[in-house]
Amino acid sequence: MRRTGTDGSDMGGPAVDVWTVPLDGPSATVATLSRILSGRETERGGRCRFETDRRRFIIAHGALRLILAGYLDVPPEELLLQRGRHGKPHLAGSSDLRFNLSHSGELALVAVTRDAEVGVDVDRLRPGLPVEPFAERFFPESDARFVAAATGPTERAERFLRLWTRKEAVVKAAGARLTQGLGLTVFTDTDTDTDTGTGTGVVRDPSGQIRGAWSVRDLPVPDGYVAALAVAGSAAPRISARHAQLGSA
Repeated sequence: MRRTGTDGSDMGGPAVDVWTVPLDGPSATVATLSRILSGRETERGGRCRFETDRRRFIIAHGALRLILAGYLDVPPEELLLQRGRHGKPHLAGSSDLRFNLSHSGELALVAVTRDAEVGVDVDRLRPGLPVEPFAERFFPESDARFVAAATGPTERAERFLRLWTRKEAVVKAAGARLTQGLGLTVFTDTDTDTDTGTGTGVVRDPSGQIRGAWSVRDLPVPDGYVAALAVAGSAAPRISARHAQLGSA
């Protein structure tokens, strides 16, 4: 797998590589990546209802193995991936490499760092979804007001997903349950200053269910998607954008 990348941040927090993975690859790529998946991953992919979803699952999880293998200098099929209590994946053994995977539609993101626990989330924008009732029921009042103040369905869906992806990124980084993250307040400087804001903020759970401080940052992704990253601690992450090119996988 070839890699390209640029350092997109000069902030002083944890160094995180964020890999962008296109999921609509050719059949040859799907076949190659399917051979490096574990039996359990193959079984999970086989449970996908639609063939398109199965192919994208294989590419996402195969790309994750290739990316991690590049850091560890081991064959991708030999990586032993395990899951924590609430499903957070991690490498077996004593490796200090931390990672997280998210995929939606035609796009996957993989976050990798050695400096802190990390979570990433990406979602495809769907303007027709009735997001306002969900926000009113499950989000803090300030979040629900922020969603309701949007000028139309597209902006409303984008605001909802901006909050949702931040919450889920924190939950994934912490290895918690999604229900524990719905009540988090996850505003960043971009929400109040769209001209100079950097899309960063610090999240703390007043209920104490998710311990510690978590730095969240919105991620640049193609039009039609919204994404966020979360790392442990209050320092904003130093993000390097990487682009996985799977044609030579």
